[in-house]
Order: sequence, then C-alpha cells, then structure tokens
Amino acid sequence: MDYALSQALNYKTDGFSRAITFYDINCQYNKYLQDRVAASMYLSIPIGMDIIPAIGLWHVHGHQDSCYVRYASNFIPGTGRIDGEIMETLWAPLNIISPSARGMGTPHRKEVLDYQMNDCNFMKMIRMSESHPSFLLISAHPRPIFDRQPGSSAES
Repeated sequence: MDYALSQALNYKTDGFSRAITFYDINCQYNKYLQDRVAASMYLSIPIGMDIIPAIGLWHVHGHQDSCYVRYASNFIPGTGRIDGEIMETLWAPLNIISPSARGMGTPHRKEVLDYQMNDCNFMKMIRMSESHPSFLLISAHPRPIFDRQPGSSAES
C-alpha cells in the first residue's frame, strides 16, 4: 500500500499541494505513514505535499465516533460530496456473474472477473461526461475532449 501511494503521489503531481486519500482503515494506516516513508529508500512523498486521510462514508460508521468527525468526507474542506467507496459500487455487477463464476476453474474465473471489472471501469469512464462535465476539460487547452454532446446525433 505504501509503495502504491508513493508512486501515485509522485506521478504528474507538480503544483499539487494536497492529496486526499480514502482508505477503509486510514485512521490506523496514516498514523505512521511518514515514519515508514522516511525509513524506506524506495518510498517518497513530494516535498510540500499535504496528505489528508479520509475514510469512505459507508466504512467510517463502523469506526469509533471520533473517526467520523475526523475522517468523514462531509467534514473535510474541499472534498465536496463524495462517498469514497468506489470498490463497493462494483459488487452489484459482480453479483450478476457470480453464479457462473463459481463453477469455473481458477484461470477462467480470473479472466471473467478481469473482463467484468474492465467493462465496469470502461463504462464509468464513458459516463463521466454525463455526470461531471468538468472532467472533459484539458488543463492546457480548456476545450471539450469530445465534439458531440451526450445524446446528439453522430451524423456529420
């Protein structure tokens, strides 16, 4: 987890001064993060990067009451309205294929689950423009990536 976070924070983050991380056990994970990074030659966090720990709204209710006030996205300035539970939203589509996957051998089951997860990610990506038009802007050239609006005709 430390390595993945370190790599993500160091990839094209010039100019970012803070990062909000959602993790189900962030109240414990984040306690010694700086110590683990300092002790490892393979981990680094950009200088001046402020890491703000958060816990998804579904999981934070299973923690102590003090965790809710400290780690719920409702109380963290700048997070907007986000639940922080992206993985859990994938369970419903996986439940549809789970009866078929139960009877498969391990390699086939892995392929089917990978295909399903890739499809879910692709569908989320193409639907972003419908719910978040601001995602369509490129910072260097503030113009829409797609020429058509959702629902418009493809005829030229």
